[in-house]
Amino acid sequence: MFTCQEPHSSNGFIQQPTIIYWLPEMTDRTILCIILHYGDEYVTWECVKNIHHHNSLDILIVDNDPKQRLSITDKYIGRVNIFRTGGTAGFARANNLAVKYARKNIHDSIFLLNNDTLVLDDAIDKLYGLLNTDNIGLVGPCIPYASNPEKIWACGGIIERLKVKIYGIEAPPQSMPFDVDYLPGAAILCRMKIWDLTGGLPEKYFLAYEEADFAIQVKKLGYRVVVNPDARVLHKVGMSSNIQPMYAYNSMRNRLRFGMMLWGRISGFILASILCFIGSAKNWNSLTLWYKAVRDEISGLPLDRDALQNIKRQYKD
Repeated sequence: MFTCQEPHSSNGFIQQPTIIYWLPEMTDRTILCIILHYGDEYVTWECVKNIHHHNSLDILIVDNDPKQRLSITDKYIGRVNIFRTGGTAGFARANNLAVKYARKNIHDSIFLLNNDTLVLDDAIDKLYGLLNTDNIGLVGPCIPYASNPEKIWACGGIIERLKVKIYGIEAPPQSMPFDVDYLPGAAILCRMKIWDLTGGLPEKYFLAYEEADFAIQVKKLGYRVVVNPDARVLHKVGMSSNIQPMYAYNSMRNRLRFGMMLWGRISGFILASILCFIGSAKNWNSLTLWYKAVRDEISGLPLDRDALQNIKRQYKD
């Protein structure tokens, strides 16, 4: 089935029409697993390989790559489905659309998973078991680097409101489950009830800060956000500290929006602008990116894939 959605945004930002493609019907499983695909198809199928045997998962791959060419390999026909976004949606928008069109009444939870992850052993069972206890709304795993599993990329995350900053916890304080400010978007298990109450991930962000904003909304409803360190999901993220200009620009634009959410439209914007400026003062390119980010946010320029590609072209070596 093919469907074309009208441009829509729950946060006031214009989105492009979305193409949806359905393969055969899903079976009656209780966890809707959303794997966001972008880039290397091999990476995505490696992610699927580690979880396809789990009987509680309805697996939906969300093809958000601009090429929109991902197709199911023979091995996974009848086990995995594909949802095509049109290739222009941000992280939140792509996941929200997928949940909207794939959910069934039997689904009691949603497992958001990056395609560059590898779920280990019985991590899903450990997360699901914890989700249904003690008024927990969101639960996440400990996430080591895939290239160095002894080194933790993030085990939950911290929100520093005065600094309008978020970052992963690299040293878990204990081996038992513990509460955190937010969960990195690479792996989040969420109650369907919570998803409905919050309206899903906030779409005003393109790729950053949406998971922190989401966690704040969940806590406002009186639910806990918890990490289970005993559940492990490897992440194939690079360990380099070098950030490409388009990602630095994206981070600043999203940080400005996060600041406005935390502190109000004017105060939050001013605070986040100053903090972004301080972090950009090290070189001229960073300062020009800061100027563009602030200018574009004030002028209301959409934060989307086209905007990031324009930055990439402007700062091409």
